[in-house]
Amino acid sequence: MKLSLEKSSNMMGAVSLASPNRHTMSLMSEDLSHTIFEGDPTFTRIGLGVQRKALDETRVDLTVNNLSRKKHNEELMSILLEEEVPGVENVLELFESFLQTFQSYCAEHQVFNQCAEYESKCGEQVTALHRLIQIAPQGHSKLAQAQELEQELRLERDTWRLVASIYQDRLNSEFQDSEMESEEIWSGLDDATSEDDLVRQLYDKNATIRQAQLVVDWLEQRAADVYHNSHYSQMEFYGDAVTGWENTLHSLTSKKRGLSTDNVEQNLVTQMDPDAPNREQSRRLHPLDKEDEMRLLRSVFARLRCGQLDEAQQLCFRAGQPFRAAILEGWKLFHDPNMKTRTDVANTKESPSGNPYRDIWKTMTWKECENVELSVEERSILALLCGHLKSLLPACRSWEDQLWAHLRAMIDHCVEKELRRCVNYKRQLQVLPDEYWNQQLTIESIFSALAASRDKTLVVQGRDQYRIIQRYLIMDDVDGLLEEMSSWLNKGDSWSVHLRPHMLRLMAHLALFFRRIGRGSSDDLIGSVLEAYVLQLVNLGRTDLAAVYVGQLPLPEDQIRLYAQCLVMVEEQQESCEDAERERLLSLAHEVGLDVNAIAKQVVISLCSQGDNIQHVSDASLQMATSAEDERRIRSLSWLLMDSSMRSQLLIQANTLMRGYLLRRQIEAVKLTFKLIPPDTLSVLSELWESRTGLRDLPTEVEAAAREYLSIQAYIDALDAFQEWFTRFHHAKPKKTEISVQQQRGAASAQLSFTENILKEQHLKQHQVEVLRWQAAVDSLTQSVIDKLYNVLLFPDGGWMADSAPFEDQDTPRQQQQQLLRQTCIPHAALLLCNVLTSTNRHSQCLELANVIASDQQSLYKVCSAEQLTQLTKHLRQSYVRLLDLGETP
Repeated sequence: MKLSLEKSSNMMGAVSLASPNRHTMSLMSEDLSHTIFEGDPTFTRIGLGVQRKALDETRVDLTVNNLSRKKHNEELMSILLEEEVPGVENVLELFESFLQTFQSYCAEHQVFNQCAEYESKCGEQVTALHRLIQIAPQGHSKLAQAQELEQELRLERDTWRLVASIYQDRLNSEFQDSEMESEEIWSGLDDATSEDDLVRQLYDKNATIRQAQLVVDWLEQRAADVYHNSHYSQMEFYGDAVTGWENTLHSLTSKKRGLSTDNVEQNLVTQMDPDAPNREQSRRLHPLDKEDEMRLLRSVFARLRCGQLDEAQQLCFRAGQPFRAAILEGWKLFHDPNMKTRTDVANTKESPSGNPYRDIWKTMTWKECENVELSVEERSILALLCGHLKSLLPACRSWEDQLWAHLRAMIDHCVEKELRRCVNYKRQLQVLPDEYWNQQLTIESIFSALAASRDKTLVVQGRDQYRIIQRYLIMDDVDGLLEEMSSWLNKGDSWSVHLRPHMLRLMAHLALFFRRIGRGSSDDLIGSVLEAYVLQLVNLGRTDLAAVYVGQLPLPEDQIRLYAQCLVMVEEQQESCEDAERERLLSLAHEVGLDVNAIAKQVVISLCSQGDNIQHVSDASLQMATSAEDERRIRSLSWLLMDSSMRSQLLIQANTLMRGYLLRRQIEAVKLTFKLIPPDTLSVLSELWESRTGLRDLPTEVEAAAREYLSIQAYIDALDAFQEWFTRFHHAKPKKTEISVQQQRGAASAQLSFTENILKEQHLKQHQVEVLRWQAAVDSLTQSVIDKLYNVLLFPDGGWMADSAPFEDQDTPRQQQQQLLRQTCIPHAALLLCNVLTSTNRHSQCLELANVIASDQQSLYKVCSAEQLTQLTKHLRQSYVRLLDLGETP
């Protein structure tokens, strides 16, 4: 655990620098030159010989490197020009990577390894995108979205880093007391005077301070990640000497020697000590030195913002201002290791570290922060070290900077309070001003202050979804975060198409993380986030990833509904979904323990839905065309063909579909649906049921479905038989040849020759043979169609489209549809049978049909309307009259 403010190295922290003067500065500069500047490629010491490579060798190395870099850049540029949004295709690989990571670290104790891997995967994509953006020409039309994508992935990476850091500490602290009284903290220090030891104890016992420091560390690491892209990092290239204010020094030296000076060099300070610019307020530094100093101060603050105290101090030495490095030493906590090692056998003493007069330094630094003569940059550096929040905020321009500043001030206040209460100082401490003690900051008050800021830019940044997530994480409000994320799903699509999936991925895996560590109390909210992410995966064409996340839903019914919805979307997205793809998707569901049969059933129900009100065409003689949507519905039944155990559902859903088509008189659609059902379906159902229960009688629902299936089969067979008979009877009857007709017409007026007579006889014999063949076929077809139409009219055990066993619910939509079909198809079959019988002069059989319809055993007359009975009566009367004309008894 890093301490609140302790980030310097042992080298810089071993010596406490107080009240530095010019002599000590020069000594320090000489002493540190070997450690700071040695081997630093950005610094060249005056008069120091540097070994260089031979010119030719250097040129060869540069040429090879340039060629390799150029080739790689050309490859990246080709990618940039080919893709609509550069880098998006590669970034989409994160969805597969996150799934693999989620499955690889499935144990409870591996949850933070999982977070680290998430962070690593995002970081790799950020690096790749950054390289792509760097080599692209500035202002490239395709760069804007790539830059947005890089920023989003950077925020996601940082969020996972925060999760791993702060929640690992929170879970560990659950086994310890989160808060202890100051006396308990101090009880193990044995009346020592070590500030460092006390703060370490404070961090160990006070979870609030410790986690606030973790957030500070996180914010500083975020700043360090992007520091190399900032112009501040180039400060060390502006000079190659350790002389500060060299232009002012040159002017003063020239003036002392009596050399001429420019107008710009007038009214300069007369001395070169660090306090000269403040002491001689009417005078100034050389403008070039003033510019360099502002650049240096900004660079030092940037380094401190990144938590890089050592680098900030080294930067001061490089710029020739070691006194600023000494200023950065004053805040350090005092620690004397000899206080606990008084009985050392060797009687050696260790060097103390830190500043024993830190209170004095802090009081004076606080006063300097209120000195308006100092620049904003210099005051912000001092304010950071002494906890002066008011002077620190002007240098913090972003939401992260402001949060960092408030947290640093809060930690400084808590540490100072505990030090003054617990440490056994041997002298009276300097009293800090009331303004310092009035800075009563908490995590909640900090975020409230940021939200109420007058800076609109800060407010807008704070409303960013990623920063909202980070705010809830810092506040440890998991339920609030889940509610917030769930509310985003109900709002409009406010993200671009290629950006929103990454946000949903973060939300989904955060929800899974919280549930794994036992922090998410609302399964409904977690489920809503997972559902949105799964649907987004399907939209992106990554349905094979969805099954694992669907399996994370707590309720089986939710799993079935969601995965079925995914498969419906797949079916609708593709013009023709292959059976192999259907089988693969169901196999993925089976691997994660989903109910495959229930899912397939739900898919077919959704795809085959024909609406609540199916249009009923009462005219049975009409036939409607089959639409593309009907064909899609029929194909969807293939989901129930993947496993023989789903045959019962296949039969039930197919019957539902065919009933609707029959009501709309879409006979071709009925036939297509019927062909999709395997012919052995009924035998398979019987075998499965008998093997499972030992019974031969099928369940009532399955028995009714089988009976309905046979009813539809009988009706389709009858229609096909009638169509074949009708075509053969009316359109296929042999006709006499044209030559025979002409010869018959001319026979009365002229004597036919012998050859013509022979030809005539041959044509007549051929015609007679064809007529006999036709008549035989017609007789066969006639008997077949009569039998098949009677199969509909005399369907056993209750009649056609009627259940043999009653159901508890007597007025279901299925039974209503069956009744409508009986009222339409049975009279239609009777009329077709009358047509066949009268056309083939089987009038006595036609009259027998009247007895069948009037019989109470079948009660067919009950399903016929008055108009239908009138048509039947008309056919029967014609047959009766024809029999009378033939002299036969009706």
